[in-house]
Amino acid sequence: MEKRLRVALYLKMLIGFMISFTIAYLLKMPTSYTAGVVAVLNLWYSRDNVVKTALIRVLSSLIGLATSALLFFLLGYTIYNLFLMVFVVLALLYVFKLEYGATPTLVLIGQQWAQQTQEAPLNAFITLLIGTIPALLLNLFAFRKSKILLINQQKLDTELANIFTYFVKDETYDFRVIDQILKDTRESLQIALDNYEVKNIMQNFHYINMRTEQINVLRRIVNDLSMLESSPYKHEITTYLHTFKDKIGLADYASDLMVKHDELVSYYRALELPKTRAEFEHRALLFAILEEIKLFLNLKLDYHQIYPCKEKRQISE
Repeated sequence: MEKRLRVALYLKMLIGFMISFTIAYLLKMPTSYTAGVVAVLNLWYSRDNVVKTALIRVLSSLIGLATSALLFFLLGYTIYNLFLMVFVVLALLYVFKLEYGATPTLVLIGQQWAQQTQEAPLNAFITLLIGTIPALLLNLFAFRKSKILLINQQKLDTELANIFTYFVKDETYDFRVIDQILKDTRESLQIALDNYEVKNIMQNFHYINMRTEQINVLRRIVNDLSMLESSPYKHEITTYLHTFKDKIGLADYASDLMVKHDELVSYYRALELPKTRAEFEHRALLFAILEEIKLFLNLKLDYHQIYPCKEKRQISE
């Protein structure tokens, strides 16, 4: 999750609670703490969806307060009436598809139950306003739509490209590095889904999934290569894989890489048949690796079938 968004939310929650609490306290209301809680419930990372969410919570709270005021007035403040009232309110919120506002609604109803006075419903309504209005104003102070999703996708591609440099090194790549970047990218996508109206959100979703599958394929390729003894044929494959390092990104380089892949397959098929068991196993593993490489490339080609590049090699992988 993006650090600056979390810090901004923390500060807004702190300030929102203090403002709403102070206003209610100066008005000598017994619900000053609840006003602060309502403010915190109405604060979020950005302003894109918070107005809609606040309206849902206000509407659900009004339904809950009206229902509870009526039932408490008719049936009194008894525990059985409280259970009945909660049942009715939650049912109404469910029917009107406002269940997202159940939490502040029940909190405000709890204030009525605690006070058990004729002024309790009005106090709860004022508490709602005191908590909601400062929160809405604070949510106007938000970062511009975060570019963290794009940044993390670029980091993911950069690290994916870095993996291919290890094929010509006598070193083993630590997949925990790219796993963490992948996790961060998925979290940034979730933040975008929760807070922003992201254009091409399904394209971002498919892109991350495509990269996830490619990383899994690379794990198998690295594992298979580690079991393959050194040979000129293995060197040709690792050299070919090394060329991928400059061809990872949004552009469609997979088509050209697939041509080279098919040439390698044709070359190996034209070789003289293996004469020993060891040679046969070596050759079989070579073809298995080539099939994994083909799968890696096809994942990108399938992505481009859904989302064609407007201009080939417009963006460096």
